[in-house]
Amino acid sequence: MAGIVYGIPYSPPAPPVKAFTGVALTWTGWDGSMWDLTDPSAGVFLRNESVEGLGAPEWQIWTKTSPAVSGQHYRGSVVQARRVFWPLFIYHDDSSMDWVRRDQALWRTMDPDKPGIWKATLPDGSSRELSCRFESVQDDGYSIDPVRQGWAVYGIALTADKPFWLGKTISRTWQNRVPKDFFNAPGKATPYNISSGSTMASASIPNTGDEPAWPVWVIAGPSTVASVGVGDTAVPVPFTIPEGKAILLDTDPTEQIALYGDWDGETLRNPVDRTIDLGSASFAPIPAGQSVPLNISMTGAGSIRAEIRPRYRRAW
Repeated sequence: MAGIVYGIPYSPPAPPVKAFTGVALTWTGWDGSMWDLTDPSAGVFLRNESVEGLGAPEWQIWTKTSPAVSGQHYRGSVVQARRVFWPLFIYHDDSSMDWVRRDQALWRTMDPDKPGIWKATLPDGSSRELSCRFESVQDDGYSIDPVRQGWAVYGIALTADKPFWLGKTISRTWQNRVPKDFFNAPGKATPYNISSGSTMASASIPNTGDEPAWPVWVIAGPSTVASVGVGDTAVPVPFTIPEGKAILLDTDPTEQIALYGDWDGETLRNPVDRTIDLGSASFAPIPAGQSVPLNISMTGAGSIRAEIRPRYRRAW
């Protein structure tokens, strides 16, 4: 007679737990102090209502109408400066003077002439930044003494003069290496040399942002002739760059400057403005959401570096 086997009844697997966490917001003041705005335990945090500045910016649209034609003709648009508003709660549980010092330290970062950085970080670690300067504060008078209570609520208005959120810097460098003979002389350790497949002729850089990005170029010597550009556009540098020197070209129309100085591989030192030497240079941006060929060349054993910060319309 066969024995009886007892089994564990089937139980379907539990559905996977969905992990939802919020965006982390921080404020870094002009003085270098950093404030966590989404952690209530930090003593300064944004309340959950009426935060402005994380979404899409405001556009100004130009159109043209005619009494003889139905509808309108679109002429163009431009993004306005971004309004930022924080309903901010600040408190301290230890003592009245601890609250005063925290309140003073926060307000030291609020300066209409010295912007700070508002940063939004997503759960995967990716982040975007917005430069903001203090504009005004909603002050309806204190209904309580905040020093005695150890807390206060402020409505702080800031302005982002450049309204786009900036992603992390994307950088590419191309070295103009002196060509080597393919075959080595007899008796060498290796019979041949392999050259790098990454050349200036195949240079490109991606722009992951929502808006065109204007590159910052660094041309480091030694070089006798060099030019940089995007697509069919190239701007020549009309002077020799010796070893240990470099020229930095910021092509953003709001900045557009050429600085020449000592180069240590990372930092330009003792810069001199040589923008006038480039004449009427015509620079071009990297289109939004594209990776386009760059138009770069140089003679000599120097290097060319391109950097962009993708510009986004929203904080994520």
